[in-house]
Amino acid sequence: MTRRLRFALLLLILAAYAWRVQGLTNQSLWRDEVDAIYFATRHLPDTLSMFVRAGQNGPLFFLALRPWFTLAGTSEFALRYVPVLAGTLTAPLLWQVARRLTPGKTVPLLAAAFLALNPYQLWYSQEGKMYTVITALVLLATLFFWEGVTRGGWRPWLGYLLTVTVALYTHLLLILLYPLHFLWFLIAWPQSRRHWKGYALALAGLILPYAPMVWWQWDLLTADRQMTGFAFTPLTEMLRVLLLNHSRGFMPPVALLWMGPVFFLGAAGMVLGGGEIAAQRTRADGSAGATLAPWRRLLLLLSWLLAPILSIYLLSLRQPIFTDRYLVWIAPAAMIFLALGVRAIRRYAGPFSGPFSGVIAAALAVYVLAFWLFGGWQQKTLPMKYDLRSGVAYVTTQRTPGSLLILQIPHLEYAMRYYSSDFGPRPFEDSDARLAPWASGLWTNNGWPDDQARQLADQQMRDITAGIGDVWVLRSEVEMWDQRHLMQEWLESRGATADQADFHGVQVRRYLLSPAAPGE
Repeated sequence: MTRRLRFALLLLILAAYAWRVQGLTNQSLWRDEVDAIYFATRHLPDTLSMFVRAGQNGPLFFLALRPWFTLAGTSEFALRYVPVLAGTLTAPLLWQVARRLTPGKTVPLLAAAFLALNPYQLWYSQEGKMYTVITALVLLATLFFWEGVTRGGWRPWLGYLLTVTVALYTHLLLILLYPLHFLWFLIAWPQSRRHWKGYALALAGLILPYAPMVWWQWDLLTADRQMTGFAFTPLTEMLRVLLLNHSRGFMPPVALLWMGPVFFLGAAGMVLGGGEIAAQRTRADGSAGATLAPWRRLLLLLSWLLAPILSIYLLSLRQPIFTDRYLVWIAPAAMIFLALGVRAIRRYAGPFSGPFSGVIAAALAVYVLAFWLFGGWQQKTLPMKYDLRSGVAYVTTQRTPGSLLILQIPHLEYAMRYYSSDFGPRPFEDSDARLAPWASGLWTNNGWPDDQARQLADQQMRDITAGIGDVWVLRSEVEMWDQRHLMQEWLESRGATADQADFHGVQVRRYLLSPAAPGE
């Protein structure tokens, strides 16, 4: 590495970190983030039981949060700082992987820059879940795998075994690394043939950590009924969602024209990338990977991008499991293709634009980075996550002792307990006193006829509000529990609205109920 390259890489890492820390707590935690704090801070045996209980996802992530929360507390910043660090590490890790698969110094550095500023990656770097952690783990596992099949030795294979084991218990669907890297092993043949024993031993070692998960997944795949909470997504819709999300993140929808340069560079990288890789057949670092044919290296990237998508689609034919964030770790391959596209434009635009080919390529790269900076800024500044923080704060400050609190959906219980705490290492302890008296909102999505459902709702609400005239309701995502809003209908028919406040995706209502008429 030259001094200039070291400086550029250091500057990129610092920029990735700063961009992720800035505005880290602008958005409220959403319920899955609150769940992460709850899973990490509850009694240790409960968290440890996730390693052997069917269907539990991410136990190692929650377990790793425990000592961090003991040191730093459970504030929004403390929770999200862990994904910030993991998201920052993805940039240099991608640079390490890309420089082994692509030529020169420009493509790896530019791919890392794209990943550092991509708004989709930024979103999950600022969310208190494990998704940037798994992206970093996939990159690290890929780095170890590549060193194993090109250089050999026991150290990379041991690193691969440990990294994949950690990845499996950080997110269940990283089992998809098995078929992906097996495909890589075949693509890298005959280079990989020299080190097949190390790979075989690593796979054998991975059987043990995966064994506790096998029985649950077997039941999942063989069950006659749907056991997941996802709807089936056709392959074309999967591709559309992934393409848009990785191209614009969660910024408000824009015309496709604005994303044209992103699509153009990606397509150019896929179509012309093989030629760019072939343009430099030797590598400055002298790695054995230099002997791998350019078309094979291009095929490695294409399989990284497409094989996980196809795998989830095939699994979903049996049990729907697709959601876009489960495939957040295919982004590094997409960023390499974008960088290859920039290099290809610089080379192939020459016959048409002469000395300006470099200017065209640079302008396209700058546009994409600027567009993504704009998208990331919108994600930080516009209200996007449901504002549970403000809703709970309003109820906490305005509610009088003895008034009933109804939470609709009932899962808001954890947000209420968390946001009414002091954000110390154990925010849920002694939270019963802060919450009481309270009740879960009605579940009416049972498919019953309206008249029958209203009768049941009437009886349930009478039981919940018996002897109480002052009722507060904190509600969000109500349709998940009560599509017909029967609980709200009952409260509005039996009482007067005394107070209300609306926040993004969250509503607070206070009702003063009329005494029940005799005989009712």
